[in-house]
This record gives sequence, C-alpha cells and structure tokens, in this order.
Amino acid sequence: MYCLLKGKYKSNWIKYMKIATTPRVLYYHIVADKFPEIYPNGISVSNFFRQLGQLKRQGYKFRSLSEVLANPKKFNDKDIVLTFDDGFSTNYPVLMYLCKEYNIKPTVFLIGKCIDNKEMAWNHKLLLMKRYCSPVKLSAQIDNYVPGATISSLFSRIEMSEKDTVTDSLWKEVMPFSESDYLQKHKPFLSLTQMKSLQKAGVEFGIHSWSHPDFSRLIYPEAYTELDLCFKQMEELSVPCKRYFAYPYGRPAQNEIETRLIKNFQLSATFGISYGLGDNSLPYTRWQRIKMDGRKLTNQQQFLLMPWLRSIKASRFNFF
Repeated sequence: MYCLLKGKYKSNWIKYMKIATTPRVLYYHIVADKFPEIYPNGISVSNFFRQLGQLKRQGYKFRSLSEVLANPKKFNDKDIVLTFDDGFSTNYPVLMYLCKEYNIKPTVFLIGKCIDNKEMAWNHKLLLMKRYCSPVKLSAQIDNYVPGATISSLFSRIEMSEKDTVTDSLWKEVMPFSESDYLQKHKPFLSLTQMKSLQKAGVEFGIHSWSHPDFSRLIYPEAYTELDLCFKQMEELSVPCKRYFAYPYGRPAQNEIETRLIKNFQLSATFGISYGLGDNSLPYTRWQRIKMDGRKLTNQQQFLLMPWLRSIKASRFNFF
C-alpha cells in the first residue's frame, strides 16, 4: 500500500497505476479538537493541518472550486479543492485560518433550514435523541411510528416525505428540551454574521439541500423544492451562493431528475461520492468528492484509490 502522506512506496505495484489526471475534491464535516454532540465525528485540528502540510510537501496545490470549475482541463491530480459539509460553526476558526494564513479558499455546502441556527436537520435530531434518550424508551416510541424499526434502521424504513414529521414528533415525546432551546444554547451552525465574514475572507458557499434527504429516493417535485428553498433563502439573506450542489450522503438523484435540476437551476456542478465515467471533467457537471475526515489509513486509501478507480472505468471506453 502506498503511504500517501509519508510519500514512500510500500510496494512497487503502485508505480504502475495510472492515476486520473483531474483535480481531487476533498470533503470534511468537522475539523475540531472537541466534536459537537450534533455530529460527533471528524478530524482534529492538528491532524487536519498535518494533512495539508504533508500534501503541500508532496507538491499538491490548493485551488478554489470556482477556479477549477472555470477550466478543469487547466488542472490535474496535483490540484486539490477543500470542501466542508453542513455548515457547522465549529469549523469557523479553521475556515478563517485557511483563508488568511494559507490563502486557501474552501467551499462550504450549507443545509438551508439550519442556517443561522433556525432549525436542525432530521439526521442531527436522530443523533441527539440517541445521545440523550434511553434505548428502551426511544425504541418504544419509534415502534409506534414504524413497527420493528430501530434508530439505525429508521432512515431506510420511512419515506423521505415523512422524515421531518416523524423526527419532530419523536423529539417532542422523548427529548428533555426543545429544539429551539438546544439551538440557542449550543449554536451548532454558522450564524449569518459568521457566513458574511467567511464570504468576505474568500470562502465560497454552495448548497447541501434544504433538509438533508436522500435524493436517490426523491421524486422530481421533492428534489426541486429542496434546491429552490435553499437558493431563495441565500438570496433573501444577501449571501452570495454559487450554483454548486452537494448531494446529502453523496447519493445522487436519478439521472432524469438530475438533468432537470441542472437545467432549471443552472447548476455549475453536482457532487457525490461514487465515481463514474466522465465525472470531474467537462462537459459533464457531475463531480465526485473524497472523504478525508475518517481514519488515517482510510483517508489514504480514499485519496489514492478513488481517482484511480475512476480512471479504470473511463479506460474501459477508450480502447477503440
């Protein structure tokens, strides 16, 4: 296995890999030394900047997403874009530091309903319910809505159109405090003031849907509403927003639905996590990202192998 961050070959087979030549788009959720309850996973600040330092020493260059999308053919696999999902306020100091000290301009994909701590998305509520409620009590309440379901299986057992109604009802029945009280006390998402400061520093904003559904399970009117609400809100808040859309869970909509979304919202790019033919290059708008806030070995594997797997898929169609 090639140890990317140390820059040494562990075996010779990697020398014969044909690595895709398009820029890598990396994504993170939380960069912090103390992870918030609402999303208790991520990467520490020291490990994050260690990643960046090691990548820089390997010759990688950091680009803004708008720079890359303007002319992807100008860049290659030594160019990297940093993106952050959900719009967590915990990342604010890191994002500002990236802009001011590293001259790196990341992109933040925002969940519309969460902006300025107005509401939580349903997946965040489930995480908090799991933390604050006894498993027995929570399971009993879930069983009232979806017999036989658990907190883990609820995601796949209910329709996306029902997710907010079910989680809101569960919250009221099992949580010791209100959603608004929690948001007021912890402020887990970026405030409008923070967003405007970040934008002024060079951070770009895209959207991550209104309520964080699984787009692979949505019909077109539902998918349209998710994007429409986001873009309208960003306009009302007077915060510049790029026509970038990152799919929640990395799961894209059906091709026909995605095509209509791209046309109707004039999307510059959509972002998932499953590599396919034509991704990350013009004239296609579908781009894929690489998760980099997991375990160290997993990060290395994702960083190296995902672009390579995409090049294999593409090469299957380039032999004639």
